[in-house]
Amino acid sequence: MLQSDRIGKPWNVSQAGVQFTAQWEAFRSHLYDKDGGGGGGNSTIGYGHLVHIGPISGAPSEALYGNGITEPQALKLLHHDLREAERIVNSRIFVPLFQYEYDAVVDFIFNHRSGNNEFFALVNTGHYDQAPSKFLQYTAAHGKHPLGLVRRRRAEGRLFATGNYDATH
Repeated sequence: MLQSDRIGKPWNVSQAGVQFTAQWEAFRSHLYDKDGGGGGGNSTIGYGHLVHIGPISGAPSEALYGNGITEPQALKLLHHDLREAERIVNSRIFVPLFQYEYDAVVDFIFNHRSGNNEFFALVNTGHYDQAPSKFLQYTAAHGKHPLGLVRRRRAEGRLFATGNYDATH
């Protein structure tokens, strides 16, 4: 019988995983709609909290954030937003994971929610050693490969492979 120190479900993102995502998203107290080079532009605040699809427009959903938010409020939103990424990962991964592997996948899904079928399929084969390079196949944003996104995917792959929560970029 094959044994592993990897853990099975239920999984929850660790505090180190939350901090990893927060460092990549960077705190912004006021609404913004620039995505760092990928050409997007959705109304966002805090640590990557999506207010609505599309640029800042004065939409009703923006009114709540008109005066900005504090960092504790942004962290609360991040915890809430990560629950959706956790739900997706928990419903799509069927093999055991180390906590740091799970945290890497949650960060990836938080940042890149759709078009992940091949990624999930690979992880579910149990070929854990191939997952770090698979992250790098998801660096395109609007036909470009922004350096920040490439660095984030490398960091997710490194976290998945080694448990190194370094998110410096």
